[in-house]
Amino acid sequence: MLSRTVILPAADARWEVWRCGNASGSVWQGSAENLSAGANGSRSMVVALPARSCRTFAFSAPTADPQLLRKLAFAQVEKRGLTAAGLEQTAFNCHVLGQRDGQSLVSVDVLTTEAAGTLNGSVAGALVASSRLFPIPEGKLVVLQEQGRLVLCAGTGGRLLHSQIVSATGDLNGHAAPEIRIASLALQQQGIVSEITGLELWGDFSPADAQQLGEQLGLPVEAKARPTPHSSNLRRDASAHLLPPAARQALRRRRLLGLRWVAVAALVLPVVLWVLGERKKLHALEAEAARIESTLNINQSTGGSAEQDRLRAEHAVVTAAQARWAALRMALEPRRYPVAHLDALSRCLGVADVVLTRFESKLADASVAGTARSAMDAYNYFNAVSKDAALGVYAWTMLPPIIAANGSATFEMKGKMR
Repeated sequence: MLSRTVILPAADARWEVWRCGNASGSVWQGSAENLSAGANGSRSMVVALPARSCRTFAFSAPTADPQLLRKLAFAQVEKRGLTAAGLEQTAFNCHVLGQRDGQSLVSVDVLTTEAAGTLNGSVAGALVASSRLFPIPEGKLVVLQEQGRLVLCAGTGGRLLHSQIVSATGDLNGHAAPEIRIASLALQQQGIVSEITGLELWGDFSPADAQQLGEQLGLPVEAKARPTPHSSNLRRDASAHLLPPAARQALRRRRLLGLRWVAVAALVLPVVLWVLGERKKLHALEAEAARIESTLNINQSTGGSAEQDRLRAEHAVVTAAQARWAALRMALEPRRYPVAHLDALSRCLGVADVVLTRFESKLADASVAGTARSAMDAYNYFNAVSKDAALGVYAWTMLPPIIAANGSATFEMKGKMR
């Protein structure tokens, strides 16, 4: 796995920046006041969301079909009032934690409406609930500090199953213990957690804090430092499903643009390598021609007529090769490649609502046909093509568009090699 920047909530109001996935595991990079400062221009960023921005709950379903499980998970999201949009417009992700006898245990992460508004312009490639990056001890609850709040986590098989905020402050004063007791009873009644044998405090807690909370809950409580985020959890659980719809579309456009340039490079690179090879051969032939010509200019007394005839024959071969290369120069010019023209025509689509239906390219001519939403869009597209530098090797003309009954315009443009 390539190394990725992960930004996750700190115990206080700031964010922690980690580098995960390299040979040395997870490496702490520093702190940041906000997500933009933490990203620092990274294009492979993963944002680990705090519990206030990402609700996590669990349910059991009598099926193992992934598509049906996602639909059932969306029904649970609607039931809890966590969305007012449709399935495709809701940012949520499903994690199947176990399957047995046709039953599936599913943990669901849902992006809140408030968090979706702040992440629409983000360049994050994936999101994940922050607590999913840490191994949850089997049979135990975990309470951790997260941006000035206390978050309760329950898990199974070392993976996060359920999380919720139990205190709006980062300490155990107030109603933290009753909230933990109520949450643990609810999880056991729902059959999500079978048995709770203890609780771990992750963060800046003293042994006295652990002892006091243990007395209030009637459970053994242990204070520990929060573990580092696990790269394996990041690979498994980080997903673009949690991104808001607008951010998902922007990410898809960035990926398609990258793939398009990879495809263009795959087409052009072999041609460029062949041209460079032929050019190298041409330089060798030119050097040989210069050598032969200098030899022919030597005094007649230094060589016989047979040697001169041989050199003249070699000179004729080199001259013929130069003539053939000169005839191919125009065909090998990158600006005259059809794939370059098609790429430029696609680039010009951004100025008008146009769909191309045909493209033909010959040695000295090119023709483009398409349908525009209106005649004005057709003329705007024609003007963009005429002004494009890559398409400037042609002189473009266009007949008046044919207007259909619905107002759309069919057009055809022709280009003549300059």
